[in-house]
Amino acid sequence: RFQRKLKQQKEMELLRTKISSDLHDDVGSLLGGLAIQSDLMSNVVAETYKPKLEEMSTTSREAMDLMRDIVWALDSRKDKYENLIDRMRVFAETTLRRKNMKYDFEVKDIEGGTTIGPEVRQNVYLIFKEALTNISKHSNGDHVKILFKKEGPQYELIIHDNGKPIVSEIKTDGQGLSNMKMRAQNISGSIRISNEVGFVVKLRF
Repeated sequence: RFQRKLKQQKEMELLRTKISSDLHDDVGSLLGGLAIQSDLMSNVVAETYKPKLEEMSTTSREAMDLMRDIVWALDSRKDKYENLIDRMRVFAETTLRRKNMKYDFEVKDIEGGTTIGPEVRQNVYLIFKEALTNISKHSNGDHVKILFKKEGPQYELIIHDNGKPIVSEIKTDGQGLSNMKMRAQNISGSIRISNEVGFVVKLRF
């Protein structure tokens, strides 16, 4: 039974890797081509049609970003905490530097080689991504502290900016923040979102 279960698990990992590779190669190429063609066409068509082509190009690139997240979540070769942390660092660098915001990213007591389930990995990353997206859009602060740590059997992710609550108020009933709460529930975790002293997200799972 153990050998059969091990074989099934290996087959599932191979299938996940194959699907992620196919999505990256096939769908990624189509979306990339669509974005490029839209850009080229906007240079030669009448002004009336340019806004629609620009919208098509933007939508294609947004779809590519979403697809990359799906590909990464499916890829069984990324089922380690080090893979999650690396991707979080890249997103923080790309998103916050674009807004001229500085950040500290600290990792405590987490073994990078430890396996993390694909569902947990995906939900933690999407919570992290949504929190930083909210900060980049709404915060008037210039610094973000990110702490990812392990305490006993539990993990905790804390994201805290230094924005002023009066100016950078972020409504906690928005769709993005509702999604963060739902994702925390999906992994049997808990999440606290506050805005009294900067915008703070605390996830435990």
